[in-house]
Amino acid sequence: MIDELNEIKADKEENDSSFSVKAILYSQDPGSKSKGGFISMTRETGFVKEFKDVAFSLREGEISDPFETIFGFHIIYVEKIRGRELDIRHILISPEISQAELDKARTELDSIRQGIMDGKFTFAQAALNFSDEKETKFDGGLLRNPSDFSSRFELTKMEPSFYNQVRDIKDNEITRPILENDPRGGGPKYKIMKVTNRYDEHVADFSKDYIKIQELALMEKQYNAIKKWMDDHIKDTYVSVNAANKDCDFANKWIKD
Repeated sequence: MIDELNEIKADKEENDSSFSVKAILYSQDPGSKSKGGFISMTRETGFVKEFKDVAFSLREGEISDPFETIFGFHIIYVEKIRGRELDIRHILISPEISQAELDKARTELDSIRQGIMDGKFTFAQAALNFSDEKETKFDGGLLRNPSDFSSRFELTKMEPSFYNQVRDIKDNEITRPILENDPRGGGPKYKIMKVTNRYDEHVADFSKDYIKIQELALMEKQYNAIKKWMDDHIKDTYVSVNAANKDCDFANKWIKD
């Protein structure tokens, strides 16, 4: 893998070959492969520290040496520096994981799960001591919602595969090891999950649903502001409505009599 990345780097530096084409052909990063490895990022972008440290150590037009993260081996080409933001292209090559290694990981995770259930350690302690997920291990394995960084998720707004994994988990139940492919790259992995508090359908409670109530209040405020603006301006605003749609029942009086 390192030799392959070094060859790609040398070909770009010596022959000015297309890094974008190389990324499409060889990168195993599903998020950027189809875009020629292109990523726009800042220091706050949610990448692992090792990746950001290398990216921000490079000058415009420079290619990194191969380096390793939990996802595999990478090289980065800095295409443009725009203040605190970088436009980069990136190639990831992940190591092949054998079935024997997967079986070993599953057995180890089963043992950790049993240790939690037997009271030898808590889930948070297990995450800190055994997890390879650096983004969550130091937070007791707590998964945070990227929309507001809270620990609460709405089932109806989850990504479908994640929804299918958690929809039937009861409070404080720990799943058996779940095999999945990391959507960011890095190949297959096993994980266990625990629901610490499940909120079934209920009448809104201010102490429990403050964030959701706040969101709904903001949405209503925005809606009312837009409606007032439309009421004030609709008489003086002219729009073209397709003849096929003129008989539609519009919420606002866009069709002038």
